[in-house]
Amino acid sequence: MPALTYERLASMAGGAVVAGGDVVCDSVVIDNREARAGSAFFAIRGDKHDGHAFVATALEIASGAVVSSVPDKIPAGKGIVRVDDTTEALQRLASAVRRDFRFTLVGVTGSAGKTTTKEMIATLCASEKKTWKSWGNFNNHIGCPLCLANTPEGTDIVVSEMGMSARGEIEFLAKLTQPDVGVYTTIRPVHLEYFESIDGIAAAKRELLENLAPGGSVVLNADDSKVMEIGRAFAGPRATYALVAPADYRARDIRGRGLFGTSFRVEAEGSSHELELPMPGLHNLENLMAAIATARLLGISWSGIAGAVADVKPAYHRGIVIPWHGATLYDDTYNSNPWALARTLDLLSKAECSGRRIAVVGDMLELGPEEKTFHFEAGRTMPREVDIVAGVGRRAKFILDGARSAGFASGALVHFDDALGVAHWLRETIREGDLVMLKASRGIGLDRAVTALEEEG
Repeated sequence: MPALTYERLASMAGGAVVAGGDVVCDSVVIDNREARAGSAFFAIRGDKHDGHAFVATALEIASGAVVSSVPDKIPAGKGIVRVDDTTEALQRLASAVRRDFRFTLVGVTGSAGKTTTKEMIATLCASEKKTWKSWGNFNNHIGCPLCLANTPEGTDIVVSEMGMSARGEIEFLAKLTQPDVGVYTTIRPVHLEYFESIDGIAAAKRELLENLAPGGSVVLNADDSKVMEIGRAFAGPRATYALVAPADYRARDIRGRGLFGTSFRVEAEGSSHELELPMPGLHNLENLMAAIATARLLGISWSGIAGAVADVKPAYHRGIVIPWHGATLYDDTYNSNPWALARTLDLLSKAECSGRRIAVVGDMLELGPEEKTFHFEAGRTMPREVDIVAGVGRRAKFILDGARSAGFASGALVHFDDALGVAHWLRETIREGDLVMLKASRGIGLDRAVTALEEEG
């Protein structure tokens, strides 16, 4: 963010200066371990931790803090702002940054592919314009404002992910930030623990479109009927993208290169462009098409897009290819749902492999009362090219039951209670030439299995 005195920070965040009004800050942190000399530490009260317990530690490095409880001792030369609620103060600050500094804000939402699409949009836009993005999957009522508040001065484009697990959450974020462009990936049966149906999920996702800035635009997945239903009543500028359906930006002549990526041609604006995506799978191509449509909407040239596509990389634990002792690990452990799992299993079944194909599949969370059915169906439709299925977690037993009902031999099905158990088994089981796919919801911690294997080199 631009350098601010604590006097101005207090004004933007809705607080009062207690000390050091002329002290300057140039960034915001909510974790004292991330504090640096120019940081303003916001002491957020969360469900498990109260940031006020770490104010003294943060002030050893940070330039100051925003608190609702003023510390008894304030070190000399530090700025202190008191507010009623530090979370609301962070949100006020983000809203003020959005209001006072000119940049185009892109909000990305959907049931899957949000983070990868966000990363791709940022990569393409950065080829020609100063671009800032939310980091990781910081997409909630704290993470999204935190990233927005830290927008560097002079930024042209900000790309932010907007997630939700309940109605009203995207509405809150969108009203707070008023994106100029809303990007939709796909609507799928996730978070059904909190929604009665996929129509309820679609209604919640519509909140982004309904709260865009005046004159805002949308980017829609024409291959997803629910997404197109959301956009049907939108009267503003729009761009559609697709792999199959007619669209403004259409991928044609798709040629998969296994784990090495995908070659394809984009037909758009009366012209054709040959591109190569260095990430495997149709799901990643779909995400890239969303990014291309968004980048063009924001004025990025085709030459800029072509050059940037070669630099596109998978986000953390989202489709990373890892060589391991002559075998290959495909790390897609960050999250999972029935649709995303099916896409990843399809990639596993089609990728070149001189050894065995091993699917390590963990529990898919937040699927509601039908979670048993979703897991069983994932197993029942397991590609026959898969040689071994390893289930991780309580719900994954139903995946194995489904695979067994589809004809998989019991000897090809194994179960583990946790990630470290499957890591030990993989260490003893993987052979040279094997291709091992790992995918589960974040809560299962299957990334720890990947880390355990990587630590062996």
